[in-house]
Amino acid sequence: MRRARPGTRTFTALFLLSAAAVAIMAASSVVAMRRLQRDSTLSALSQAATALANALPGALSGARLQGSAGLAPFAAAVDGFCDAAAAGTSLRVSAIAADGSVLGDSGSDPGKMDNHATRPEFAEALLGRPTTIIRRSATLGLEMAYAAAPIRYGGSVAGALRVAMGAPDLGDELAPFLALSLALATATIAATAVASRRIGAAITMPLRALVEAAGDWSAGRLDRRVRHSGDPAFEPLADAMNAMAAELAARTASTERQQRELGAILDAMGEAVLSTDGDLAIRLANPRARELLGPGAQPGRGLLEATGNASLETLALRAAAGELGDRVELALYGAEARQLLVSGAPLPLEGDRPGAVLVLSDITRLKRLERVRTDFVANVSHELRTPITLIKGFAETLEADPSEAGRFIGIIKRHADRMAAIVDDLLTLARLEGPERGRLETREVLAGPLIERAIESLGDKPARRRAIVAVDAPVGLSLRADEGLLEQALVNLLDNAVKYSPEGGEVNVEAASDGDDVVFTVRDHGPGVPAKDAARLFERFYRVDRARSRELGGTGLGLAIVRHIALAHGGDASVATREGSGCAFTLRVPRRPPEATEADSVQPASPDGDTARTSS
Repeated sequence: MRRARPGTRTFTALFLLSAAAVAIMAASSVVAMRRLQRDSTLSALSQAATALANALPGALSGARLQGSAGLAPFAAAVDGFCDAAAAGTSLRVSAIAADGSVLGDSGSDPGKMDNHATRPEFAEALLGRPTTIIRRSATLGLEMAYAAAPIRYGGSVAGALRVAMGAPDLGDELAPFLALSLALATATIAATAVASRRIGAAITMPLRALVEAAGDWSAGRLDRRVRHSGDPAFEPLADAMNAMAAELAARTASTERQQRELGAILDAMGEAVLSTDGDLAIRLANPRARELLGPGAQPGRGLLEATGNASLETLALRAAAGELGDRVELALYGAEARQLLVSGAPLPLEGDRPGAVLVLSDITRLKRLERVRTDFVANVSHELRTPITLIKGFAETLEADPSEAGRFIGIIKRHADRMAAIVDDLLTLARLEGPERGRLETREVLAGPLIERAIESLGDKPARRRAIVAVDAPVGLSLRADEGLLEQALVNLLDNAVKYSPEGGEVNVEAASDGDDVVFTVRDHGPGVPAKDAARLFERFYRVDRARSRELGGTGLGLAIVRHIALAHGGDASVATREGSGCAFTLRVPRRPPEATEADSVQPASPDGDTARTSS
């Protein structure tokens, strides 16, 4: 819908008022002329009626008006008088006796006309008073103007004479004046309209330009400028508004640049940043905040509604009140549990209630690494403490009693070998987790011969347990991999399978193609693993039965090494187990490992075992 231009309403109102005044004046003139014409016509009719009433008795010369007979005996003469009086005019002349009977009428046959005793003008005339009236004629059915005057004879009223004229005739006489008045009023209104338009355009043009420019500025088009109209009264205002627009454009550009810079900084921050108003409704949340708190962290939503965390809302209240001094740790539960470090400060806003700015750092990974480090130190200390204690004890015993030297030296050597194995495995894990992981020495490797070499590396371990190792590998199945690492992974899986299989049992080793991957499966028929322990089998130093594991000579690092070798090749390791039915360990390796980067090499062993897949 178009808006009215500046000044249009004012001048339109003035024009309408002027037109209304002219119309009222014209209408008043018409009404006055109609009334004047009506009054003058009725006055003329009244005078004519009086004159004819006075002349009627003289016209009946030779006839004598007597007594009660009145005018009735001279009806014919009276009718002739009426016809003669109305001849050549549009008037209607009637003579009515005192009893109301019509004696003569210039327009109708008197003998056929109704008694007029009830006619109002006749009743007034019989009282001796001339009268006028406009009413509908009962005889003709037309609007008529009537004038009646008493007929006097011998000092008494013998009847009445009435003169009538059609009311439309009055309008016809007034029509030329009405047309002239309408024409003058129309011309006056048209002239007023033209003058108002020209005067309004001359006055409102500069104002309209200012208003249109202000509208463009409010819409953000700040490059618009007001042109000078040549009117000295408006030029200072135009200059001031142009200067204001230029200043506003510069400030807006500066503000937008600062907002873009701030937005880029917030988007690039690794920490989550969000701000709230005094009611703790979110005003701003950077991408990291939406990622951390979930898609519900959108501007306009309440903090508690968006996050479902009452503790975070409490921290926001403390930050708004300026009471959140040090950074506070917070647990956030959602799709996964997270540990956050929260800091905040009050956010000044309009009104009495400040908002809050919160910065949330996700320290979940740091906490996990800290827990891994703590567990690792504890596990390494525990694993090394036993052989060191035994070595020390037997060395002291040997020093005191050399007679058992052979047996004691064997025990010391066995535990020294165990410590060496633990250290070797730790060094292997460190190499797999370090930058060297991205520099695998890959070459084309046949799966079948690789499995055979891994079995040979077991030495006489299968024979000592009378275990049968069955191999199923398609001829020609190959992949590109680090042969030494892949062989070590298979050795670790086979060693575990032989250890935990019953004596005389069977261990199955399979290699198969699965899309772009080669899948190695080592299956034993041992006691299996409880479901609660399966998810943690690939953690360092994790053992289902610690006593039996040490008895069988394990370091607790074999499966962790298997997982890291799989990750180094871009694959994964998993286990399918059911307690009492053995285990099936799967090593999945791509035929062509992806190019590894330094960032990919950082794969800390999680105590939660979050990179290994298990099924039971």
